[in-house]
Amino acid sequence: MFDPAAGSDTALLFTEQLLVFATIIGSVAALPSFIEFISGVRKRKERIDLSLEDEAVDQLHPRLAGMDDLLKSIEDLVDRARFPAAYQDLKIGNEVLIIGPSQSGKKSLAQTIAKATGMERLVTVYNPRDSDALAKAKSLVRSYKRKKVMLLLPRIDLAYKESDREALTQLDALIESTSERQNVLVIATAVSFEPDSDLDNLFGIKLALPGAEVIGVNRREIPADVQPMMAEVARFYLEEGKRRGFEVHGMTEPEFCNLILAEAMNPAEVEDIVVLCETAALFRRRTKEASELVFTREILNTSIARVVIG
Repeated sequence: MFDPAAGSDTALLFTEQLLVFATIIGSVAALPSFIEFISGVRKRKERIDLSLEDEAVDQLHPRLAGMDDLLKSIEDLVDRARFPAAYQDLKIGNEVLIIGPSQSGKKSLAQTIAKATGMERLVTVYNPRDSDALAKAKSLVRSYKRKKVMLLLPRIDLAYKESDREALTQLDALIESTSERQNVLVIATAVSFEPDSDLDNLFGIKLALPGAEVIGVNRREIPADVQPMMAEVARFYLEEGKRRGFEVHGMTEPEFCNLILAEAMNPAEVEDIVVLCETAALFRRRTKEASELVFTREILNTSIARVVIG
């Protein structure tokens, strides 16, 4: 006699077997994709490991010869990075671009600056075109909340020549977000440099080594209707400096502004030049080289040379 219950159990068992069989078949079919995923993760990690290095600064032993004069000329920048609280009223990002020929000691100079400024960690992104490495670098820098860290980006000019827009956007965001922190100093190096380029506009401070390759010239004709605005910007930042106790010595205030306007191409460069003047003047008073906060012609020329290349 037919037993409905037994038939139901048999059907259920058969269904379960089909599901198990289908699961096995599906798993086998998905296995190549899973293996490819795991392989992709491993390769991605390998790329990051090859592109990124995080090391203690006290373990660095940079070899730097023939740059004593350059190191002396940036003592104010070193002091500002070493004692950021003393310069906290000066609104300028902590990013520096070193421009010089291949094998000219740019990386050693950056490592020397890291030691001189009291940095504790050096995070180097050897391939700033790798989005994964950039993301990892940002995470690393953020993790050092109580340590002073330098973010080093060698040959950043290659990234701006060869990377896609998405990678450059991520690189720009990394530099801007990290350089705003007082415990972080961002240094990038470049062999070639083009004035008024995206790279130029990203870095407020530039240090050009002997033999630096500068493509084109910085100065272009500023439209007549823009010139009054630029003049107003120069006067504004000078007045802001005077309000904080800085004074112009050895030239008139209009001369000070006109010298800036003869070189600066946009309001950001005007601001950077004035703030670098403030940095140098404050350093000279801190080191007792001057008793007052003064902008001299020498300080102004040095500040212009750090902002305007070419």
